[in-house]
Amino acid sequence: MAAHAQADPGRRDEIIESMLRFTRLAHNMIQNNYQGYLSHEGDRFDPLKFGLARAHELSTTLQWLYENVDDENQSVIWDTMDLMWTGAEIGGRDWSKFFVPGTFPTSASVKPQPNFQHGINVAQGLRYMAQKYRMNHDEKLAHQTREAVDMAFRYHGTASGSITSDEFLGGPSPERGTELCMAVELMFSLSWLHRLFGDNDYADLSEQAAFNALPGGISPDWWTHQYVTQSNQPWAKRLDGRPFYDVSPYGNVFGLEPDYPCCLVNHHQGLPKLVCSAFVRKGSNGLIHRFLIPAEISVELDECHVSVTADTHYPFDQIISYKFTATKGFDFYIRLPSWVTASSRAILPDGRATPLVRDNSDVFHFAIPAGSSQLMVTLGTEIRVVERPLSSAVSIYWGSLLYALDIAFSETSTVPTHWKKNVDPLPTDQTYPQLRDRMLVPEEGAEWRVAIDPSQISIRWANQDTDPASPLPSPIYERGAPPMVLLIAAIRVAWPVVNGAAHGVPTEVTTEGEPFVAKFVPFASAPLHMAEVPTVSLPKMDLAGWFAQQRLAYLARGRYSSV
Repeated sequence: MAAHAQADPGRRDEIIESMLRFTRLAHNMIQNNYQGYLSHEGDRFDPLKFGLARAHELSTTLQWLYENVDDENQSVIWDTMDLMWTGAEIGGRDWSKFFVPGTFPTSASVKPQPNFQHGINVAQGLRYMAQKYRMNHDEKLAHQTREAVDMAFRYHGTASGSITSDEFLGGPSPERGTELCMAVELMFSLSWLHRLFGDNDYADLSEQAAFNALPGGISPDWWTHQYVTQSNQPWAKRLDGRPFYDVSPYGNVFGLEPDYPCCLVNHHQGLPKLVCSAFVRKGSNGLIHRFLIPAEISVELDECHVSVTADTHYPFDQIISYKFTATKGFDFYIRLPSWVTASSRAILPDGRATPLVRDNSDVFHFAIPAGSSQLMVTLGTEIRVVERPLSSAVSIYWGSLLYALDIAFSETSTVPTHWKKNVDPLPTDQTYPQLRDRMLVPEEGAEWRVAIDPSQISIRWANQDTDPASPLPSPIYERGAPPMVLLIAAIRVAWPVVNGAAHGVPTEVTTEGEPFVAKFVPFASAPLHMAEVPTVSLPKMDLAGWFAQQRLAYLARGRYSSV
């Protein structure tokens, strides 16, 4: 409703009044012994206390409402939020008691567990202390929020920017799945925390989830999705075992309802929310481009109307072209992600070039004059080989994109099946023909058991278009569409399969066969992929020459190159 009011100013007052009517009703019920919130004898609702675990969800909207109504309506909103917090504490769902060293789980969940460890609850619960902080300004809550995010990613984070959550927290192992809903909820929570506190890595993590985890769980045409995506996913099919906490063996199939339909109805909101929060105000006369996606904004600042258009191929390139129209000069800022290098630079509206030097707030300031002007920013970046926490594996990044081994596959499909056991087909007259349950298995000869030599990595651009206003291939996450790939020296290694999945990451590397050149591509463009791999030292290889020879051989046989 808050988003609706912002998107449709003509109905803003009507929407706010309806929100106030709801708030008054909720207040009347909750102050009556927490009616409809805490279960009492004879009640039949919320037996698992999921509503209690999400007090902060209503508070998110009520805090916006509080800031957009007259003083006479603020007291009932404030009191409703206070009652929600108190009810959560009475009902045993106070997240400040969970995000505590010694209490917070540092390993994968084992049945049974309270819904504190339910992955989506955790993603949303990251805002619990921060929203209370906005009301009481207790710095301990701000500090605990920082600790909560750090613990969640240290012990359960994935290379794609999400958190393992095959229903419940799954630890760091790459065969454990992360729900598509988790990416969506993490993006929102981390975006919200960045807007409140300004910690740069909150925005970095939001982008990482948005460009890797979210599209990685959705087919490029958006007709099918996975319930869970694995960091190491050499196949997407009904698994022979169950490597997950409480997800069926069908959970990584691309389909309509590969498991519980929460992801079906939730995954669509992730990107719109990211776009809506790409720009934020700074003070009365400033604007920050914080999520560096192509976007436009038209806004009133301090006695100044401003329009900004950002054209870019980001995250597939690092050039951003800005066009400004302003009735008066204003302050414009661009967020500098933590991975940018000293080679970052800008061409100012007056034509001068300047290096982008990071200040304490991780934003760079530009004074934009009145009238029409332009600005060109180039962010420096380089390949990063990142060791995975609590593991012998590494993951490869370029900018905010995770790169993963691209595994060639063959596909079979069926009509969509009902999420309970995924056996019964859905009525064909109630579905679109594009909706299929898609099973993917490695093509014959396609290798997934690999270790890499991270000292031998080469960038290969299929098409480096430096004009940020030109269109990228669409859909950009189609296999083979992203413009840049990495060629990496690799070799096959022994890698066991347990419970139908590639098991962990080998701690002792046993090589098999001869070295070859592996192709790593943006994670979300490889539905079958390996994103966490062991390392090994290999003889020096001619990466470009070897790759060209193999590609010619594959083309001669009429096959897509898998290496």
